[in-house]
Amino acid sequence: MQDKVKKYIKREKLINLGDSVIVGVSGGPDSMALLHLLKQLTTPLSFSIIAAHVNHQLRKESDREEDFVRSCCLTWQIPFYCQRVDIRKEAQRGKKSLEEAGRDCRYRYFNELLKLTGGNLIATAHHQGDNAETVLLHLLRGSGIRGLRGIMPRNDNLIRPLLCIGRTDIIKYLNENRIPYCTDESNYDCSFLRNRIRHELIPYIIKGYNPNIIESLNQLAQIAREENDIIEKETVVQWDKVVIKRERQHLVFNLSVFSPLHRAYQRRLILKALGHIKGEGGWSANDILLIEELLKKEGSSKYVKLKKGVIVRKRYDKLLFNTVHTPKISFFYEFAALPARINIAETGESYIFKVLDRSQFLCQPGDLYLDYDLLKGPFCIRSRRPGDIFHPLGMVGRKKIKDYFIDLKVPVDERDKVPLLISRGAICAVFGYTVSQTVAVNSSTRRIVVIQKENAV
Repeated sequence: MQDKVKKYIKREKLINLGDSVIVGVSGGPDSMALLHLLKQLTTPLSFSIIAAHVNHQLRKESDREEDFVRSCCLTWQIPFYCQRVDIRKEAQRGKKSLEEAGRDCRYRYFNELLKLTGGNLIATAHHQGDNAETVLLHLLRGSGIRGLRGIMPRNDNLIRPLLCIGRTDIIKYLNENRIPYCTDESNYDCSFLRNRIRHELIPYIIKGYNPNIIESLNQLAQIAREENDIIEKETVVQWDKVVIKRERQHLVFNLSVFSPLHRAYQRRLILKALGHIKGEGGWSANDILLIEELLKKEGSSKYVKLKKGVIVRKRYDKLLFNTVHTPKISFFYEFAALPARINIAETGESYIFKVLDRSQFLCQPGDLYLDYDLLKGPFCIRSRRPGDIFHPLGMVGRKKIKDYFIDLKVPVDERDKVPLLISRGAICAVFGYTVSQTVAVNSSTRRIVVIQKENAV
């Protein structure tokens, strides 16, 4: 199996010479197999690995699983990092399901580790069974060819080296190499749709219709990926012909060029336009259908309002994509010392500043941390200003706030809402994103300032 995974990594160009890979490890069979396999491949493929574990604190076994992964990493001589997160609290705070909150916290932590350790890739243990479940899930919810692609071997810096093998192969590998693993009983909880697909629907299809359904669905995903690539390439060609004006939050189609195109390309171009205006995630087939219905209407002043504050207008021979205009926000709140609590009326947000001894400190996702003894009052919280500049944590040298937001693709209409903590004229923290290297917590820090967001009263 090691040779199969090695060939897959090379074929899909998942890992290159000198790469540093953060491996997400829960302690379950899939992630333990991934960790062991990648450890064996570090020398022949010349890369390094770091294990990352997130303790969700959901079950009584959570601490035991954390200790188990730490112990295995010590035995295998793999650097180990761990974060403890109260997922129930995170889910309530973000109004998300436990599953969604857990996934978001894991990937946020993995990306933080990339910056902290200088890594450049994140590896997860998705395999052919997971891919088959994803394809079925998308089919049940209604999907186009993009959804039928299933789980991609690579998304930016996220790689899945085990997509070439199935769960049976993984269990066999674990047994042959005497690799221990933990069992998470929540994976058998059929109140989750994915678990019902895994434990009820797929076994039902295997028994009564197609014993090779997992292989068939993975083959379908591969075909969909290849055919989607062709459509995407042609869409890029048509994009340059159709778009006659393109700004950050304003885009215009030439309908005389757009209308004769095949509907498949029209849908892709609409989706690409929505992604350009407000990001690719969250758009559905219904959003595209609303725009298609708009195009059928008579008249030249018709429009439709979509989610994310997007308005699409039809004007004669043009189709205009815009965001709803929001007035510029500006605020300034001064305070003398820490700890403190500040309510920003303009955004409806409140922030708490706690001062803790290092021994009391517990890392929580979403919070920011500064070295108390490197800060000097008076302080203020304000919105950004032209020319603002600071030294982002983990970066070399200083950077304009404007450029920092552009790099992170923060929407233009959100940038003025981001609070900045100022001490003696210098930017110390960009709320929700990062802190300045000059006041960051370090090995000699004795007291820590914790910045937490709470709902405004």
